[in-house]
Amino acid sequence: MPFLRDDGAVLDELPLAQRPADGYRFALRAPVVYVDEPTGRRYRAPAAGEAPPPAGITDLASVPTPLWGLIASYGRQSAPAILHDAQSLAAAALDDPAAALAQRREDDDLFHRALREQGVPVLRARLMWAWVSADRERTYAGWRGWLLLGQVGLGVLAVVAAVVLAVIAHPAWLLLALAPALAALAWGGLARLVIVLTYPLALLAPVLLVQLLAIGVFRAVEAVVELVAGGDVRSVVRPTVRPDPEGRDAGGVR
Repeated sequence: MPFLRDDGAVLDELPLAQRPADGYRFALRAPVVYVDEPTGRRYRAPAAGEAPPPAGITDLASVPTPLWGLIASYGRQSAPAILHDAQSLAAAALDDPAAALAQRREDDDLFHRALREQGVPVLRARLMWAWVSADRERTYAGWRGWLLLGQVGLGVLAVVAAVVLAVIAHPAWLLLALAPALAALAWGGLARLVIVLTYPLALLAPVLLVQLLAIGVFRAVEAVVELVAGGDVRSVVRPTVRPDPEGRDAGGVR
């Protein structure tokens, strides 16, 4: 098993402290070590207090709240997510955006391998890899990152349009769904990322839409009840977080 404690023993638990008790972030109480089998390299996620915050602070898998019904923010992915948070902080500390981008590309691939070794299903692991990789390109690749995301958006629309037109007009319209894959080849080594983002998002679009609509209705009802009860309506937007007066999350991390 690749995840270990700092003393080299197998990691049999994740020592986390929810801080504060009504917050959504966790402090790692003891370091987590990962040994990457293909390279033999040893990675270490430090505990909170070993370095200034936000080192050792994690929200586990950064899954948007509306999508928790599809992919949980904790579970088999918890240890890989903690490791990825630590590696992402190290990359962000680099002064050179190009170096940070290169480092994150390695770290995101490491995240995917760790997910699979933890038993996360193939599709789920690949989607989680794609989401963190998309955020990486947006953050560090400048206009090229935004261009990549724009192409993904157009690709999703093309696939959805191909399916709709095939149903209402002629099956030959399904050939349009090949266009995003062909266009992705222009990205070279990032073509796989564009494809993995485009087709699952297009296929899952109806599910995501229903999920978001259901949550929207529930939040609206919740807000009305909160208003009638004399509570704080703002608390229903992000129910697990209590902002502090300085505009930071309850965990104290911006």
